[in-house]
Amino acid sequence: MVSVCTNCKGLQKHLRGLDGGVQETETGSWEWLNTTLPSLRRSANGGCRACALLVNGILLHHDRFPSVKKEEYVKVKAYTFESSVATENTAQDHLSVEVRWQEPREETYDAESESEFGQAEGYPDLKLEFFTDQDGQSPFSAIGPGRLISESPLQDIGVSAARSMIKNCLSRHSRCRQPKPATLPKRVLDVLLGDSSKDIRLHEADFNSDEQRNEFGEYLTLSYCYGSGTEVLKTTFETLGSHKQNIPWSTLPRTFQDAVVLTRALGFRYLWIDALCITQDDQLEKREESFRLGDIFSNSFLTIGATSAPDCGEGLFQPKKQPFKIQATDSKGSVSKIYVREQPTHYSFKAPFDEAAHMNDWELPFNTSVEANLQTPLLKRAWAYAERLLSPRVLHFTKSEMILECREGYQCECGRIDDSTFDSRLTDPVKQEFGKVVYGSRNMRQTLNGTTTRSSRADSLAAQLATTSLSEDGKALDKRRDEALQLWSYIVTEYTARDLTYDEDRLVAIASVADALSEILQSGYVAGQWEFSILGLLWYPNDTSLCRRPRESLTHVPSWSWASVEGSPIFFDNSTAMDLACTASFGTSDQDPTWSPVSGDTLNLTVAMATEVTFRADDPVEGEEYSFSLSKNGINVDFRPDISPPAGNDAIENGETLTCVLVSMTFRSSIIGLVLQRSTSNPNIYRRVGRFECYDCQRIDSDEEAEDAEALFEHWFPEVEDMTKLEDGPKRTFIVV
Repeated sequence: MVSVCTNCKGLQKHLRGLDGGVQETETGSWEWLNTTLPSLRRSANGGCRACALLVNGILLHHDRFPSVKKEEYVKVKAYTFESSVATENTAQDHLSVEVRWQEPREETYDAESESEFGQAEGYPDLKLEFFTDQDGQSPFSAIGPGRLISESPLQDIGVSAARSMIKNCLSRHSRCRQPKPATLPKRVLDVLLGDSSKDIRLHEADFNSDEQRNEFGEYLTLSYCYGSGTEVLKTTFETLGSHKQNIPWSTLPRTFQDAVVLTRALGFRYLWIDALCITQDDQLEKREESFRLGDIFSNSFLTIGATSAPDCGEGLFQPKKQPFKIQATDSKGSVSKIYVREQPTHYSFKAPFDEAAHMNDWELPFNTSVEANLQTPLLKRAWAYAERLLSPRVLHFTKSEMILECREGYQCECGRIDDSTFDSRLTDPVKQEFGKVVYGSRNMRQTLNGTTTRSSRADSLAAQLATTSLSEDGKALDKRRDEALQLWSYIVTEYTARDLTYDEDRLVAIASVADALSEILQSGYVAGQWEFSILGLLWYPNDTSLCRRPRESLTHVPSWSWASVEGSPIFFDNSTAMDLACTASFGTSDQDPTWSPVSGDTLNLTVAMATEVTFRADDPVEGEEYSFSLSKNGINVDFRPDISPPAGNDAIENGETLTCVLVSMTFRSSIIGLVLQRSTSNPNIYRRVGRFECYDCQRIDSDEEAEDAEALFEHWFPEVEDMTKLEDGPKRTFIVV
């Protein structure tokens, strides 16, 4: 009788039921082995062809774990999945092999001890797929066909895969469909001008008598990185006329050429690329088209994402690492071909968070790991983030495969990205939530009304407020606004975690996203702040030590706006357990509501609880951060300025008097407010210097146990006798610039 390998059961499905054999998991997969690399080697050396195959496949990827000192630290697991849970578009029956490595903390490590090995939960360090082609035979029944990834997206298999994903999106996703024919942007590239593949020119859309664009058609858009120091072909006053006649193919950077070829391959005529479709030395046109970003990308049929290209000279189609091919023999000596590759990691699109987490529990920014930023540089750009949100669908070209991201989900060539069976990590949900909040409700209204109600920005907000149906349930409306506001705060956090070349673009690039959300929020919008939300003023940088003011003298960005601070992701407090009678009004404009997306003036902050406090700065102990606090009546509370340490125009002297304005109490039993600094040139004017959050009150130079946050009211505001009557008490108004 032939002995069966105790490690892997020969990777034969009919042997799964043997004692001590293959284990079925809770997810319906089968765990073939759970061992170390040396144990796998011993089985291979003992004659197990299946273990020899696994060892060979793992060592072909040895460059992924070169720092591991001892092979016994390398843990190996192998799984197969039942066909009933495999991805539906193409049959897959591959063997998934997970490899993990971590050196033990104790020198007394025992390779046989599971507890000492430290089997950390989460995504493995290396995940491999062993598979045959669709018609291939395998001597191991646990290894079946897998899905091949196109070496070039322009090959028939690549174009077919792209069309299949797009077709699936169109047939299944109502949010991704265009409710009406798309209006062409001011200019587009006509890529089907003539018979030659080198023919391309600028096409200007027709205008009607009211100077409105009057030409419709489907077009694609390109999202890409310019690249530092890269000279990009641009349309200027000088070249505009010639570009309308012909743009020489040889002058196009490689990414532009690839985008043109792909547009043609997918059967489209028009392509929009900002550098060529906007006159780059016409500042007025650049600003106007920047504010039309929402229309340009949301009306686009598809956005092409040069996601792994660091500059426009790299091209769309990055070289892909092809699967290794291993020869395997069965007991009769017949030779078969087995493919092994690293499962596409999906880079910045996935992270090891709880898949069922509510939006309020998302961990942000989503995935800004060094590897993710290196592999998908486009996703680190702020402009590209806005373009990605607004587009109905984005076809990302990465170093491993094509990924289609749309308003309702993800698809990819390998078929794993949105299937928790194969990859339990959470996909980035913000675009889908944005699609649900904005386009789900918009499509519903358009279906009911038979048309869109969006008009010019100056008129539409007032019209929306005036025409809101009185029959709409008030609680439902409030819930939608709360969800939209929460989503906005997450978008700003993600957006501010990304890079911008020019500081003056900080509020411009996100204006179209705010425009899309305004239909739900039904509020004025000034310099990144929604007028109805006082809590929106309680933003704070994640790391103030990295923060600075904008490089240019952007005097139109007020200190109360999150856009006045650069260098760190911005977070918000959007929930409160108690309102401390604080209200805000923006500027003195008669227009109600205001739409001023890139500039702001004064903020009139009317509050019931404000007091003068003393700023204290303690010199940092070596290796520690600066320590700052606010004090009054012998009570000290920690404080973190927006710029730390405060310097230059943001300098705060030790012992200086600041004003602390309390805004709310939170469900985490803390008190939150703003800290203001009086202007030296005008004593009636203040500027924000930080956000204040009190968790407990500590007496200065005392070892007594700290008191709860609520004690702050007694110590700093002894004149307030009844907290329930703040609205009826005296108020102070501060003008914040």
